[in-house]
Amino acid sequence: MENIRYSRNIPIYRDVDIVVAGAGPAGIGAAVCAARAGAKTLIFDQSGCVGGMATIGLVGPFMTCYDAQGKKQIIKGVFEELVERMAEKGGAIHPDDVGPECSYSGWYKIGHNHVGPFDHECFKKEATAMLKEAGADILLHTSFVDVLKEEDSITGVVIHNKAGLSLIRARQIIDCTGDGDVAMAAGEDFLLGNGKGEMQSATLFFRVCNVDSQKLDAHIKAHRDEIRPFYGPFSWLIRDKKEEWGIPRGEVCLFEGPVKGEYRMNVSRLLHLNGTNPEELTRGEIEGMEQTAHIFSFLKKYAPGFENAVFMGNAATLGLRETRHIKGKYRLTGEDVLAGRVREDSIAVLGTSIDMHNEKDEGGSYYVLEDKPYYGVPYACLVPEKTKNLLVAGRSISADETAFSSIRMIPCCIAFGQAAGTAAAMALRQGKSPADINPEELRQKLKEQNVYLGE
Repeated sequence: MENIRYSRNIPIYRDVDIVVAGAGPAGIGAAVCAARAGAKTLIFDQSGCVGGMATIGLVGPFMTCYDAQGKKQIIKGVFEELVERMAEKGGAIHPDDVGPECSYSGWYKIGHNHVGPFDHECFKKEATAMLKEAGADILLHTSFVDVLKEEDSITGVVIHNKAGLSLIRARQIIDCTGDGDVAMAAGEDFLLGNGKGEMQSATLFFRVCNVDSQKLDAHIKAHRDEIRPFYGPFSWLIRDKKEEWGIPRGEVCLFEGPVKGEYRMNVSRLLHLNGTNPEELTRGEIEGMEQTAHIFSFLKKYAPGFENAVFMGNAATLGLRETRHIKGKYRLTGEDVLAGRVREDSIAVLGTSIDMHNEKDEGGSYYVLEDKPYYGVPYACLVPEKTKNLLVAGRSISADETAFSSIRMIPCCIAFGQAAGTAAAMALRQGKSPADINPEELRQKLKEQNVYLGE
């Protein structure tokens, strides 16, 4: 690709203490906690609302916030606040009230106990309200462009919107872009997927309504013994109609929301797609639309309960499971997860399963924590190696491909954001870089925010 040099003067949009790039689940957790701690906080996002994959991506339900045995809720804090607010408005069902093998959990038994059905419009409204109540400024329709850096610190974040290019000057920066865009621009090292360029498949979610839930439930429960991870509902229809199915996935993953008969469909599978390449993203969006139309037609034709179903629309953006993983002060490994390790600097404990959507199998790879209730995510996974005033939260934290497959869920990302926002505010008050704060002091502050960090 040919290069040219381009330079221009740009205005300073705002001076703040903390800027949060990306208003998805991690960004919401980060900005709420930074602002509550008294830091002048600005959060921006390229879309027209907050929520990211939980809103414009239609991703849901909340995967389990419980331990691996389904006995204790272990992801709380900002996540719990948001769920309770949504439940009060009728826009969510609390995970306490959802068991396995039902329509809310996609009829799965393994790894799907205590999921949280929710309405994405209610998520959008309540998350926005939480940000405003905390005192964070919100700037939408605004894309991240680049960073200005002096030595080993970022001095400003270049943004673009309808007003053109401008600069946000900030003392601390939190990268919640999901793809590690800020970290990459700052010169941080990262792995793209597994380091060999291979990434988990992408999915374009869609929604349907007017499904006969009673008929659907009876049919799926009649085939309950055939359901296992990645070969779930209607895998028997797909097996019998394989040539007509034509989608590189062996199941129909569907979750009923708070409104009866309305389902989120996590079915399409887009392979060999690099989510950091705009041409491949474009291909994915187009192929995703083609796949969802075909999937819906197939279900209308063969799936009991879908005879009168109505297609409500695709997500506004492709659901990317994996792109960049930054290289942090510590890299969480699959061994850490399966061994249930909880390091002393853990800022969250999780019990989510390892869920790998790969092209080697029309299903994938799925592992649960068998002997341990949870594992810890060290604070050092949020701290990049080189840039002093940068933290990373969300699915791009420092983790290998196996561990990543467990930490990429929405409740996990909110928890990482909560830790990052709290840590950034602490660093400001103490005049330190985030890497130099006392992890035990951070953990104590998180506990005061109703974060569970293990026994």
